[in-house]
Amino acid sequence: MNARMRGGKSSELIVAGELLRHGMDVYLPCVDDRAIDMLIRAEDHERVRHYDVQVKSVRGYNRIVGLKDIDIKSSRYILILHYRHDEKADECIYLTKDQVLKHYLKDSKWGDLLFNKVEREQYAAQTLADLGQRILRHEL
Repeated sequence: MNARMRGGKSSELIVAGELLRHGMDVYLPCVDDRAIDMLIRAEDHERVRHYDVQVKSVRGYNRIVGLKDIDIKSSRYILILHYRHDEKADECIYLTKDQVLKHYLKDSKWGDLLFNKVEREQYAAQTLADLGQRILRHEL
């Protein structure tokens, strides 16, 4: 496994572990051919909801690439950005589909997401703990 793939897979496993720690039921697919790295299952008295989760492992704070066909993703699509740092603690920020679409360059060759300092600060409160709470409260 090359270093880039190893970083991506480790980010997925770190995020899955954190979501489990925050009370989520997390399922990992056997095959990643639809850009879905995991599913979150949330159940209440009336129904079961599933969320498609894509994790992007990010080094540094530059443009995020590799997001394709966001506009046709499920309404319960969630993107989790896992910022990997060497000198400080890692950071995770989640974005809903609508939030991704606000910053997504649909016609870009690589599926770019413009997500710089201003955007990170705007969504800084959207941590994995917040995601877990919002799903458990049926707010997403």
